[in-house]
Amino acid sequence: MYPGNEITVIGGIRQYVYVFDYVFSTGNGSYYWSVGTSMAGPHAAGVAALLIGKNGGKMDPSHVLAKLRATSDDLGKPGRDPYFGYGRVNALRAVTE
Repeated sequence: MYPGNEITVIGGIRQYVYVFDYVFSTGNGSYYWSVGTSMAGPHAAGVAALLIGKNGGKMDPSHVLAKLRATSDDLGKPGRDPYFGYGRVNALRAVTE
């Protein structure tokens, strides 16, 4: 059952596996793991910027949205679902597919 209790080491950091879906962020003079729309928004905007840059710097917003959705990792039920939405944006897939 998510989040699970599996532990792994990635980049020298020993932590629960699910934590690596979080964003390692800064604030109040420290580092912390964070999730939610305040982390997802900048992540999606960054991937959108990579995608637009790959396409010459100009791209219709509806095409950006369609590409982000089509190349996202579907995490829940197939398609859009209430918990994961359209999934997690995938930068590599967005700029290579």
